[in-house]
Amino acid sequence: MYKNNKIPRSKGFLIGTILGAICFTSIVQAEPVDDHIKHIIKEKHIPGLQLAVVKDGKIIKQASYGFADLQHQVPVTAQTVFPINSMTKAFTGVAIVQLAEQGKLSIDDEIGKHLPELPKHWHALKINQLMAHTTGLPAILNNARPIVANDAEASWQAVLQQPFQFTPNSRFSYNQTGYVILGKLIDKYVPEGFTAFIEKMQFNPVGMPQTAQAGFDYMDFIVPHQSRQYIDMGDGKYKNLYLEFAPMLRTAAGMSSTATELAKYLIALQQGKLVKDRNLLWTPVRLNNGRTEGFSLLENGYAMGWQVVQRKYHPAASASGADAVTMITYPEDNISIVVLTNLLGSLPIAFVDEIAAYYIPDFNAEEKQKAYHPMAYLEDLTNKVGFDNFAATLAQAETDTGVMYDLEILTEWGNKLAENNRATDAIAIFQFGLTQNNEHTYIVNSLAEAYEATKQYALALKYYQRLLELRPASEYAQTKVAALGKLL
Repeated sequence: MYKNNKIPRSKGFLIGTILGAICFTSIVQAEPVDDHIKHIIKEKHIPGLQLAVVKDGKIIKQASYGFADLQHQVPVTAQTVFPINSMTKAFTGVAIVQLAEQGKLSIDDEIGKHLPELPKHWHALKINQLMAHTTGLPAILNNARPIVANDAEASWQAVLQQPFQFTPNSRFSYNQTGYVILGKLIDKYVPEGFTAFIEKMQFNPVGMPQTAQAGFDYMDFIVPHQSRQYIDMGDGKYKNLYLEFAPMLRTAAGMSSTATELAKYLIALQQGKLVKDRNLLWTPVRLNNGRTEGFSLLENGYAMGWQVVQRKYHPAASASGADAVTMITYPEDNISIVVLTNLLGSLPIAFVDEIAAYYIPDFNAEEKQKAYHPMAYLEDLTNKVGFDNFAATLAQAETDTGVMYDLEILTEWGNKLAENNRATDAIAIFQFGLTQNNEHTYIVNSLAEAYEATKQYALALKYYQRLLELRPASEYAQTKVAALGKLL
């Protein structure tokens, strides 16, 4: 926030200066995609953005827009280095696959085989489950901070004493604890340590000198040409963001890079220079129920540090960080795109397909839209055939779109239906959800509330009791069970 003795810029002036910098730093000749990105920058209030596009193994587009540093009006250039935060996980995934190809481990090994000093009830967790955030391990961070304030080692010791959050591999839940374990695993087989291994096996072969120079301490030491990171506070005001990562968390975040060097990295992956088997790297982990889960219906699977865009048309693999940066590759189209911004919450993964459409023919063909808007397609389908056999309808939608629908997103849809006096339809969705995961408290709670809304009190009580079994400390479940018990 601005201090009282500072005069905040108006939003119009700030966006105007950003757009002015676009004209100054764009590469050579403006193209239609540049106008589109200018629109996105204005709409999302992004201070600075860097773009690289790869086609058939060559960088065909490089451009820089806006400001790397608003305070001093420093424009973004091709040499600007951006913090990439959790995009670092993609490099960790490549490192694990490299160790697998060296014969040191298998990605589906149980971690007890390699790290027997870990708690015994952790031993059956698999390496790829650690990478895909499906373990149910207790979280070492809370709101990006160690659970023991300013003490990563004490946080690690605390985590070792805590129970699982859910049955291992029953659902996806983003969690940095698994990446701390992966760091310990890499250190066991790499005497020089994780960061040196990444530089030797990835930065140097690709040719990423600025990334190597920046290292993994981007908030601890000065990095030449580094962009600041911002949070948009509204009304033209921006707040500086400062995040520090303890050494044990460097497998999860902490790197900085440029769009050009990340584009070269994607080319190296496409050409098999870093790992021989990209399928090993980009195949999503299957849960116990056979489904995949990820951040959204776009990134609907999680693999070896990479998110997987599973869909019928133009599937992709992506890596993102801090909702500010994204790199994505469309293997079937031989296109890759890197978008780096310095605004948390700009969510470039949400608009990177719009950029891809400028380079992939017929990307936006009408018959493909159902794969890009799977919830709208599912809603249309259920409106036509009803909810009597929701499992079959969902299976048809998954066939038509190629998208694996996320249970939590389906539950959110059911809750909206219930709010609009369609609780009976919502119940069909929740019942399906429980056939896939009967321990998911969000689904159990939603089903109980839907039964209560339709005055099916005995069933409502049954599922509130189930919720209480799963969450014994829940005051909400305790209150509901007591109230319905009296009512019945």
